[in-house]
Amino acid sequence: MYTFTVDPAFLLALVAGGLALAFDYLPKLRTWFDALDATQKRLLNAGLIFGAAVVIFAGDCLALFGTNLICDIKGGFDTLYIVFLAVTVNQGVHLALKPSLSLKAKLLG
Repeated sequence: MYTFTVDPAFLLALVAGGLALAFDYLPKLRTWFDALDATQKRLLNAGLIFGAAVVIFAGDCLALFGTNLICDIKGGFDTLYIVFLAVTVNQGVHLALKPSLSLKAKLLG
């Protein structure tokens, strides 16, 4: 039988991919997000991913839930490494699944 384990890297990758899809496809969120310039978009995505990572790491340190992160300096660097991977996932999902101009027109209409 297949065992499914959710670790911090997997969870943060899901959050990162979900953010990219939400900002590209949810109507009101997409309209607000499209008004931002490219740098603001990247910083917003990176900030939200970093925030989620802090919640995961702090939740582990405060024993709110258990992950395979260790609450020490190494665990902090492991979390930072996971953040860099998640930002890469976020940008990759955005570039790969970004709606075309014709699809955007249909979604707005």
